[in-house]
Amino acid sequence: MVVGAFPIAKLGALLLRQVSKPIANMLIKRAKNYPFFRQYICMPPAQFYNWCEVKSKMWILNLGKPVNVPSLNETMAIELGANLIGEGLIFVIAAGIVFSEYTRQVRRDRLKEESRHDEIERLNTILEDLYFHSEKQDAQIRELMRTVHDLQGRVIHKPWLGRKDLPPPTPPPPHSHSSHPPLLQVPELDNDDKRKQKSPEHNGKPVDCSNNGVILQALDYFEYEVRGREYHIFES
Repeated sequence: MVVGAFPIAKLGALLLRQVSKPIANMLIKRAKNYPFFRQYICMPPAQFYNWCEVKSKMWILNLGKPVNVPSLNETMAIELGANLIGEGLIFVIAAGIVFSEYTRQVRRDRLKEESRHDEIERLNTILEDLYFHSEKQDAQIRELMRTVHDLQGRVIHKPWLGRKDLPPPTPPPPHSHSSHPPLLQVPELDNDDKRKQKSPEHNGKPVDCSNNGVILQALDYFEYEVRGREYHIFES
């Protein structure tokens, strides 16, 4: 539960308004003992108030216009003047309290209005910044989309990119100058040599050379052709 601020100003104003009448009466009673206060402060307001009261009553009651208004005696004038001054003092104090309260309320409302105006200005500034940022981001997005479309137009479509089962083509090996000598080129055998190669004899048993490699074929060629020729030459 939120508790508001204690209204000390309103409480002080109410207290001052309540004690203003006793204070005024005490001041008037003390002031009546001074001749200057009785002669020049209490009696003139009392005589003027008596003259206005008689005039208004005769005008309201339609009794005509009196030529001379009888004046009050000194005792009645001092008493009436003291009461008028006391009531006036109470009224001035109450008016000052009301005016101060009104001024405080106006100042508080003005501060609240200024705070609300500043908050609205701050929100408007934030909205303008967000608008500018969104426009900047839209421009950047359009630029990126244009760049993407431009790059898509420049891409070379490769046939193996769409198929996962085909590996990309292997680039040809670079030509290297090696110091190794080239491999021995085995001469192609004629039909008779191929028949001999299919069924050679080793230690009197035929040997199947259909699955032999290049090296074995070269060895067979050397065994049955070169050495065979040397053997025929030796016999002749």
